[in-house]
Amino acid sequence: MTQTTLILDANDPEALKKAHALLKSGNVVAFPTETVYGLGANGLDPAAVAKIFKAKGRPGDNPLILHVSSIEHAIPLWQTTDAHIDLAILLAEHFWPGPLSLVLPAAPHIPKAVIGGLDSVAVRAPAGTLAQKLLQMCDFPVAAPSANLSGRPSPTTAAHVAKTLEGKIAAILDGGPTSIGIESTVLDLGSEVPQILRPGDISAEAIQTVIGELAPGNAGADAPSPGLRHRHYQPKDMQLSLVDEAAIAAAWQQNIAILCFEETANYLTENTGERGAPLLVLPKEARAYSARLYDALYELEQSGPGQLFVEAVPQTSEWVAVQDRLLRASAS
Repeated sequence: MTQTTLILDANDPEALKKAHALLKSGNVVAFPTETVYGLGANGLDPAAVAKIFKAKGRPGDNPLILHVSSIEHAIPLWQTTDAHIDLAILLAEHFWPGPLSLVLPAAPHIPKAVIGGLDSVAVRAPAGTLAQKLLQMCDFPVAAPSANLSGRPSPTTAAHVAKTLEGKIAAILDGGPTSIGIESTVLDLGSEVPQILRPGDISAEAIQTVIGELAPGNAGADAPSPGLRHRHYQPKDMQLSLVDEAAIAAAWQQNIAILCFEETANYLTENTGERGAPLLVLPKEARAYSARLYDALYELEQSGPGQLFVEAVPQTSEWVAVQDRLLRASAS
């Protein structure tokens, strides 16, 4: 059964009021943050949270992030030691509002559906004027995973949201393209030594300048974080493969969609000629690449079923988050 999905233009002075009213009455609303569009619902209302999982087709063991306007609204959502809270406050002072989600033991009143069977909950205060204004209007935390069908690329525009969720949710608050383009860094503060569970725009180096030591290595699929247990970021009906420049060159004249760096495309065009198959180029600068990645994947999937070769990104610290998303998108 479908429903009419309202498109709320952020330039309309009534748009935020309408979005808030829908959230307050137990509906699901997509809204922009600085990272990607989130699919929001009252995070303390199990029935509203269930609508998120239904709309996305999201597995029930994949936890959600709760969104608040400030650290003051985050603290009651956790049940932990004063030392852990002090650490969360310190990080919030440096990085909130912004793309850092903090994981600590959940307070007893957090719905089980939000935490996906775990005993902890991730919370963040997103940046972005619209998200902040909307959250300041809410007297409840807003649970919000990315606003797309489970497994697909995260949306960075309202059009991306509508592509997979129109008719499944109450409304989309259209605030234009997001600025960062990939999801938040998720940091577990509940372990003996804090550990990054999911890389994002805020780097390990930036976090270490504030709190010192971080646990080494990557978190496994059983870590208490959204986005680790299932396939993610895959364009519809496309098999994404991470390949080197030589493979891009070998496939240049084949009927294979390609996403590569500008310099690679320019070199091959000059030396091999123009190609007829779909081609998109992205800059070789990590943040600029991140901002365009999901939009590029949505654009390329319009070419129809088939293969997609993506040029591998540099193995350096500033590319860790992009590398993580591309590896998950290429998983079989």
